[in-house]
Amino acid sequence: TELAERRCIVFMGAGVSMGSVAADGIRHPPSWETFLRNATALIHTARDKKAATTLINKYQFLDAAEVITDCSNPADFTDYLRETFIQPHFAPNDMHKIILDVDPKIIITTNYDDIYDHYCVSGQADSGYNICRYYDSFAVENIRSRIRLVLKAHGCVSAATKIVLSRSSYYAAKRDYPGFYQLLDALFLTHTLLFVGASLTDPDIQLVLENVNISVPSAHPHYALVERVRHVSIKAAIKKMHNVELIEYPRGKHDLAMNAIADLRDKVIAARSVAV
Repeated sequence: TELAERRCIVFMGAGVSMGSVAADGIRHPPSWETFLRNATALIHTARDKKAATTLINKYQFLDAAEVITDCSNPADFTDYLRETFIQPHFAPNDMHKIILDVDPKIIITTNYDDIYDHYCVSGQADSGYNICRYYDSFAVENIRSRIRLVLKAHGCVSAATKIVLSRSSYYAAKRDYPGFYQLLDALFLTHTLLFVGASLTDPDIQLVLENVNISVPSAHPHYALVERVRHVSIKAAIKKMHNVELIEYPRGKHDLAMNAIADLRDKVIAARSVAV
């Protein structure tokens, strides 16, 4: 009902893009871990490369990204981003298409790729879409219009020097563009969120969810479609701290998640047709 009435924001994580296939019919967009492991090849010294790999093995991705970006050539890293996300020419996948069919007013994504961006602005969307990076200034104007909006919370591969990847880049984004994070606070406070393909480990998103839940607690939860990998105690903590209800499916059974989202899409479209 909240999706049908456009009171729900869809939050797209890396898991959505990983279902896309490149023009060669083989490659897929990488997970954050794979992206960082491959990026260690850009580091010039064996000691620094070992340090980055050790951090990745410990799932300390922000710190690993800090080492990688600090110990590699910026031009090489930009080329790596383009080779990873642009040159393969990834096609939109079924999940992208289903989410566009749901037609939310606002989508938030932490993905660097522009697969969904191009799909939206190619004329597939009825009401038109604008793509707003965290450093753009027109988000509020678009939110208050009929235009659909994709908010890219970590930037885009089209501007490689501004992507949010490392601990210091998180800090710089918050320091230089505080208005965007105030906007996120407002959206998380006034809308329900549906997380799809997101791990819920992003520190920015965790902080916003926590701050909103502490300052103005609500009986209405957010929702996240996730694999069933968490202990019951962790699930309870997520509900208590972030007010996120986990909708779980068996590990590796991504087809079930796809079917669930497709079923949700059909119900949203049916609810809108009745309302009209």
